[in-house]
Amino acid sequence: MSRYTIQLRDVVNLLGMDEVLSWFKSYDEAEFLTIDELNVIKERGTWSKDRLAEKIVNHYWTYEIGYETPALFAHQVQVQMNEMMEEYMPLIYSASIKFDPLVNVDFTETFHQEDSGNATNAGTSKSTSNSSGGGLSINSDTPQGQINKDEILQGKYATTTNGSETNSTSNDQTSTNSNTDTTSQSDYVKRTKGNSGVSATAQALIMQYRNMIRAFDREIIEKLEPNFMSVY
Repeated sequence: MSRYTIQLRDVVNLLGMDEVLSWFKSYDEAEFLTIDELNVIKERGTWSKDRLAEKIVNHYWTYEIGYETPALFAHQVQVQMNEMMEEYMPLIYSASIKFDPLVNVDFTETFHQEDSGNATNAGTSKSTSNSSGGGLSINSDTPQGQINKDEILQGKYATTTNGSETNSTSNDQTSTNSNTDTTSQSDYVKRTKGNSGVSATAQALIMQYRNMIRAFDREIIEKLEPNFMSVY
């Protein structure tokens, strides 16, 4: 039963739950974070403005509003929510980033190498051949006697002669050239991840992680208390 103004539950009965919830989620998260940062919060799935608004209404369900009319109350809580979420949205984002509290070393080394080469081969082969030949046919009416080739070729002591001598020389030369280009490429990736044990022990990392844990919804709910009368 209200003693001074009106309880929040009566405001809900009067104006509807959707209307009252909208007062506590009228802020635009895009004014405080980028699209990528908002996607991180959404993917983590541990916080939403709808759940926060429901927690606020449920917490102050039987509290009397601290203003003369619901309209003044609605205006004040909307102003305060916008002011607070400018601070809390980045904090909520940082708490939504996934990381392993026991890992203090995580780096990747990338190595890339390219090798190229050129090979040239040149060669020459040469061959020379000589050949000679001769032929002689004799028809002689003279008595047989000793004669030599030169005399026969000169026509001596022969009725008819037919002789020939041939000489031939051939030279062959062959040149070869070849050119070869080679290219090789190698990639190497090494990732180091874990606890180095140098800067902090596993126990110390756990303690640091615990000290980072904050109940943002509860802090926001508590900061809204001046908008209500401490009577319920």
